[in-house]
Amino acid sequence: MPAAQSVDGFKSKAIFDGIEAALKEDGKTLVGKVKGIYGFKVKGGPGGSEGFWIVDAKNGNGSVEFNGKVKPDVTLTIADGDLVDLMTGKLNSQKAFFQGKLKVQGNMGLAMKLQEFQKKTPPKSKL
Repeated sequence: MPAAQSVDGFKSKAIFDGIEAALKEDGKTLVGKVKGIYGFKVKGGPGGSEGFWIVDAKNGNGSVEFNGKVKPDVTLTIADGDLVDLMTGKLNSQKAFFQGKLKVQGNMGLAMKLQEFQKKTPPKSKL
Protein backbone atom coordinates (compact mmCIF):
# COMPACT_ATOMS: atom_id res chain seq x y z
CA MET A 1 0.00 0.00 0.00
CA PRO A 2 1.55 3.32 -1.00
CA ALA A 3 2.17 5.83 1.78
CA ALA A 4 0.31 9.09 1.31
CA GLN A 5 2.42 12.23 1.07
CA SER A 6 -0.51 14.56 1.78
CA VAL A 7 -3.73 14.57 3.80
CA ASP A 8 -5.71 15.64 0.72
CA GLY A 9 -8.53 13.24 -0.08
CA PHE A 10 -8.69 11.53 3.32
CA LYS A 11 -12.19 11.63 4.83
CA SER A 12 -10.62 11.41 8.29
CA LYS A 13 -8.71 14.68 7.79
CA ALA A 14 -11.72 16.46 9.35
CA ILE A 15 -11.42 14.20 12.42
CA PHE A 16 -7.75 15.09 12.92
CA ASP A 17 -8.51 18.77 12.33
CA GLY A 18 -11.15 18.49 15.09
CA ILE A 19 -8.69 16.81 17.47
CA GLU A 20 -6.10 19.49 16.71
CA ALA A 21 -8.66 22.22 17.42
CA ALA A 22 -9.62 20.53 20.72
CA LEU A 23 -5.94 20.36 21.73
CA LYS A 24 -5.46 24.05 20.88
CA GLU A 25 -8.55 24.94 22.90
CA ASP A 26 -7.99 22.72 25.94
CA GLY A 27 -4.81 20.74 25.38
CA LYS A 28 -3.57 20.91 28.94
CA THR A 29 -6.74 19.21 30.25
CA LEU A 30 -6.77 16.55 27.51
CA VAL A 31 -3.06 15.80 27.98
CA GLY A 32 -3.72 15.47 31.74
CA LYS A 33 -6.52 12.96 31.13
CA VAL A 34 -4.98 10.92 28.31
CA LYS A 35 -1.18 10.96 28.91
CA GLY A 36 -0.27 9.08 25.74
CA ILE A 37 0.77 9.19 22.10
CA TYR A 38 -1.47 7.65 19.46
CA GLY A 39 -0.46 6.48 16.02
CA PHE A 40 -3.28 6.17 13.48
CA LYS A 41 -2.61 4.03 10.39
CA VAL A 42 -5.47 5.03 8.12
CA LYS A 43 -6.02 2.65 5.21
CA GLY A 44 -8.14 3.09 2.11
CA GLY A 45 -7.25 6.71 1.47
CA PRO A 46 -7.14 8.36 -1.96
CA GLY A 47 -5.94 5.86 -4.58
CA GLY A 48 -5.72 3.12 -1.94
CA SER A 49 -3.01 4.96 -0.05
CA GLU A 50 -2.30 4.73 3.67
CA GLY A 51 -1.93 7.78 5.90
CA PHE A 52 -0.23 7.94 9.27
CA TRP A 53 -1.09 10.50 11.92
CA ILE A 54 0.50 11.02 15.32
CA VAL A 55 -1.72 12.48 18.03
CA ASP A 56 0.51 13.47 20.93
CA ALA A 57 -1.58 13.83 24.08
CA LYS A 58 1.39 13.35 26.37
CA ASN A 59 3.65 16.38 25.90
CA GLY A 60 2.91 20.07 26.45
CA ASN A 61 -0.55 20.97 25.15
CA GLY A 62 -0.58 18.10 22.65
CA SER A 63 -0.24 18.07 18.88
CA VAL A 64 -1.39 16.36 15.68
CA GLU A 65 1.13 15.55 12.96
CA PHE A 66 0.76 13.82 9.59
CA ASN A 67 3.59 11.33 8.87
CA GLY A 68 5.03 12.10 12.32
CA LYS A 69 8.18 10.36 13.50
CA VAL A 70 7.44 10.17 17.25
CA LYS A 71 7.07 6.61 18.57
CA PRO A 72 3.42 6.07 19.58
CA ASP A 73 2.39 4.29 22.80
CA VAL A 74 -0.49 2.69 20.88
CA THR A 75 -1.08 2.28 17.14
CA LEU A 76 -4.60 1.98 15.76
CA THR A 77 -5.08 0.62 12.23
CA ILE A 78 -8.44 1.40 10.65
CA ALA A 79 -9.99 2.25 7.29
CA ASP A 80 -10.54 5.93 6.46
CA GLY A 81 -14.36 5.77 6.47
CA ASP A 82 -14.47 3.55 9.58
CA LEU A 83 -12.37 6.07 11.52
CA VAL A 84 -14.84 8.83 10.68
CA ASP A 85 -17.75 6.59 11.79
CA LEU A 86 -15.88 5.61 14.98
CA MET A 87 -15.07 9.17 16.00
CA THR A 88 -18.57 10.49 15.21
CA GLY A 89 -20.25 7.73 17.21
CA LYS A 90 -21.74 5.79 14.28
CA LEU A 91 -19.39 2.84 14.88
CA ASN A 92 -18.93 1.28 18.32
CA SER A 93 -15.23 0.82 19.14
CA GLN A 94 -15.71 -2.65 20.65
CA LYS A 95 -17.73 -3.83 17.66
CA ALA A 96 -15.12 -2.39 15.30
CA PHE A 97 -12.38 -4.25 17.19
CA PHE A 98 -14.20 -7.59 17.25
CA GLN A 99 -15.24 -7.29 13.60
CA GLY A 100 -11.60 -6.75 12.64
CA LYS A 101 -12.21 -3.17 11.46
CA LEU A 102 -9.96 -1.77 14.20
CA LYS A 103 -6.57 -3.24 15.05
CA VAL A 104 -4.74 -2.14 18.20
CA GLN A 105 -1.01 -2.57 18.83
CA GLY A 106 0.53 -1.42 22.08
CA ASN A 107 -1.13 0.06 25.16
CA MET A 108 -4.74 -1.19 25.15
CA GLY A 109 -5.62 0.98 28.16
CA LEU A 110 -4.62 4.05 26.19
CA ALA A 111 -6.80 2.90 23.29
CA MET A 112 -9.74 2.95 25.72
CA LYS A 113 -9.07 6.65 26.39
CA LEU A 114 -9.81 7.47 22.75
CA GLN A 115 -13.31 8.42 23.91
CA GLU A 116 -11.82 11.63 25.37
CA PHE A 117 -11.33 12.75 21.76
CA GLN A 118 -14.69 11.38 20.62
CA LYS A 119 -16.35 13.83 23.04
CA LYS A 120 -14.46 16.69 21.39
CA THR A 121 -15.06 15.69 17.77
CA PRO A 122 -18.11 17.45 16.36
CA PRO A 123 -20.57 15.08 14.66
CA LYS A 124 -21.12 15.72 10.98
CA SER A 125 -24.27 17.65 10.28
CA LYS A 126 -27.06 15.59 8.79
CA LEU A 127 -28.09 16.84 5.38
